Amino acid sequence: MTPTPPQSAVDELAERLTAYAVLAHDPAVPDIAADYWAKSEDHYRAVDAALAALVADAPAAVTYAAVLRHPTRVAAQRELRASLTTLLEQRPDRVSELAHAVGDADEQIWIDYHLGSDYTTETTETTETTETTEPFGGPAPRRVRARADDALVHIVIPFRDRESGLRTRNLLACLRALADQTGGPAHRVTVVETDVEPRTREAVAGLVDDYVFARKDGLFNKAWAVNVGMVSAPRDIRYSCVLDADILVDRHFVARNTARLRDGGHGTHMPFRWSLSLDEPSTLRALATRVGAGEAEVPESVLRGLLLREPPGGCVWLRTGLFHTIGGFDERFEGWGGEDDDVVARLAAAAPLARFDDALLHLNHPRPEMTREDGEPFNAHIEPLSWTGEHPYGERQKFSLDRA
Repeated sequence: MTPTPPQSAVDELAERLTAYAVLAHDPAVPDIAADYWAKSEDHYRAVDAALAALVADAPAAVTYAAVLRHPTRVAAQRELRASLTTLLEQRPDRVSELAHAVGDADEQIWIDYHLGSDYTTETTETTETTETTEPFGGPAPRRVRARADDALVHIVIPFRDRESGLRTRNLLACLRALADQTGGPAHRVTVVETDVEPRTREAVAGLVDDYVFARKDGLFNKAWAVNVGMVSAPRDIRYSCVLDADILVDRHFVARNTARLRDGGHGTHMPFRWSLSLDEPSTLRALATRVGAGEAEVPESVLRGLLLREPPGGCVWLRTGLFHTIGGFDERFEGWGGEDDDVVARLAAAAPLARFDDALLHLNHPRPEMTREDGEPFNAHIEPLSWTGEHPYGERQKFSLDRA
């Protein structure tokens, strides 16, 4: 006779099986990172096939079919999870086998699914995407210290948004969260906007120590923008952070990560192992909580999104001297992809790299073009790790003779 598994094991297995049904059928999963999808798809399919076999000829087949028809509908997911819990309680002989299948897949997948227990279906399914840049409400942000000449930390944010839409909204939220820090050392914030005109100069006034406009048309060059920002500040600032404009940080972000560099023996660290890419309703909820209401952090229980395993970018902390030793980012990378992988690999080759387990909240915005018109990756022609400290970098006028 098969022993009865603990209820917690049954509940967890039902939750994970439901997640795999979403991962195998939600079209947003392959769209978020094609390379991660390629490494994960077979594992999604294997668990999903086992799930389909489990529910065959059972009442749960109805709720499973509903998720396949509408893989983004949260109500359908919760109904499937409940029906799977009931079915697994009736079939304890299948629990161990399925748990092993899920456990094996969990170790291999690079995109996972997060649905917080307090995520509300009503908000999820009725909130429409907004193009407003200031949906925050709440009191005005505290100003960061102007010209923080005694700063121990320099935070560089590369940016472009030609529509002044969700990316600009996210930048302002990012800056307001950085203005609301406590317990840490003085930090200097630099935004580098690369475009044909300084679209956000006025919008970020009072939220940054330095706004740098670096004129460039054509493809966005994150690598060059970061380098421009890094060379704009005094090199004796001990620690630096390269932060994407769509990351929403908690109130102790600067203090916690500065302490890690101060007390650790590593040269670079990534504060996270999984990046949570929020859907638009979760993004609005996160903005309302962290920026509008001024809470110290956003509980993951109210959020929904896709988790990316150990992405190379988003938020990188490092010792400033190490950045200059390797010559910064490789400025030959343009368009989407590759520059973060390359710089992290070169940093790790020069000094130890560490990872920590903080949450990393990635705010929703339109997806960039992932490939050139011919379907090839933007930067496939660049030899990895071929950029060195001998290359000139961070030259503000590299792409224009005009001075802004």
